[in-house]
Amino acid sequence: SVEKYVADAVAWSARLKADGRFSTLTLMGHSEGALIATLAAPQAGANAVVSIAGIGRPVDQVLREQLNAHLPKPLLPQALWTLDQLKAGEPVPHVPDDLQVLFRPSVQPYLISLLHQDPAKAFAALQVPALIVQGSHDMQVDQADAQALKAAKPEAELRLITGMNHVLRIVADTPKQQLASYNNPQLPLARELTDALVDFVLAVQ
Repeated sequence: SVEKYVADAVAWSARLKADGRFSTLTLMGHSEGALIATLAAPQAGANAVVSIAGIGRPVDQVLREQLNAHLPKPLLPQALWTLDQLKAGEPVPHVPDDLQVLFRPSVQPYLISLLHQDPAKAFAALQVPALIVQGSHDMQVDQADAQALKAAKPEAELRLITGMNHVLRIVADTPKQQLASYNNPQLPLARELTDALVDFVLAVQ
């Protein structure tokens, strides 16, 4: 569940805060991890939070967009019905083979807990400095999500990185190039991303 991931982040934070080599604690999360970092920060006593490609809406809204855009039309009604059931907190024990990768029963408890979260509301509640990082070529999380987080916490810093996609590489905005980058560990991370993270963390010192 989301709560277990948050508890793990809080536990690791306690270990780091007890280590005299570190002066501050900044929690960073990517994609769904951005929500985990946001939720864990108050309990962890973090000094700052970084959201990288984090959504700014309840995740069912994002999933509906992705399903409508990419799922074969014959599968769409069943997929949307399953999503509605999980949003309501109801498990779906029988999932068609073609939807197992998305909604297999083993992942449903996590999805149910995730669907109950409001990322923008959680981000707005942060009482520490925050950085929002979003790539212009991200095909999974839209720039509007970054803007929603910024609207929820106006004092947060927003860095839009031209050409960066969801796996934090600079690639052309074409399906072929995008998908190839997901399976190519040799591609370097976007330099502007690392610069932004270093600048932000040092400013928190």
